[in-house]
Amino acid sequence: MKSKHILIIGKDSYIGNSIDTWLSAKGFSVQQLDVLTDEWNSYDYSVFDAIVHVAAIVHQPKCQDWDLYKRVNTDMPITIATMAKAQGVRQYVFFSTMGVYGVGKRLMPTIVDADTPLQADSMYGKSKLMAEEGLSKLQDETFDVAFVRPPSVYGKGCRGGYITGFASIARKLPVIPMAYENVRQSFIYIDNLSEMVRLIIDKRLHGVFCPQDDKAVNANELLETIAKGIGKKYRESRFLGLFVRMFSFIPLINKAYGGLEYAQSLSKIDGMDYVVVPFEEGMKRTVS
Repeated sequence: MKSKHILIIGKDSYIGNSIDTWLSAKGFSVQQLDVLTDEWNSYDYSVFDAIVHVAAIVHQPKCQDWDLYKRVNTDMPITIATMAKAQGVRQYVFFSTMGVYGVGKRLMPTIVDADTPLQADSMYGKSKLMAEEGLSKLQDETFDVAFVRPPSVYGKGCRGGYITGFASIARKLPVIPMAYENVRQSFIYIDNLSEMVRLIIDKRLHGVFCPQDDKAVNANELLETIAKGIGKKYRESRFLGLFVRMFSFIPLINKAYGGLEYAQSLSKIDGMDYVVVPFEEGMKRTVS
């Protein structure tokens, strides 16, 4: 079978590099394009079967430049996809965000399902949602558009303080306060995310995809899994958990114990299984 040629928009990002490695190992021919220059405006996209767009301006608390978010996260992907379609590319896989739902982490069970409305409230979420709306207009029998809305992504070498911060807590604290056991967070291990992208491309799928691991976990389950991964005995205290609840108004408590999860039904692809690494194993590989 002829190898599919894939272009990743957004050179040398963690997710982009990981998808590149995964697809290359599966027999795909992969290239990456740096969009920090104007090369993308005159690039020859015609040689590619599919494009995976991961480049974006993500949450930048110090950046309040809406024009920048819109230019990079909305206008650029729509322009590239329009050019690619005209040149004969058959598929565009766009990395969006869970933020298009406008729902944040809460200290109560919070589940995004098929009935959750799209109501992005951050500049990042709004710019991604606008991109989805524009890209959707390009979908037809000759051009498949897929939107991937991942939750928190993790894996060995993944930047970001969420898992790193929990690993630091697990190493330092002798006892972990047990609280909000019914509040869960969705995650996606990088290999599982990469396998979903492979399936989307291989089967030429289109539509919205909300991937997650085989289960969502609460903060204590996450800490316990991390502790096992670093070889530390895990101890928890419901008594200390009472103090955590007393100070629930502190933003740090919501950051640590709050949750936002996808309904499992929203994350399934009929007849396909992209979870190649269970949550516990993925976390072990990440922190060990």
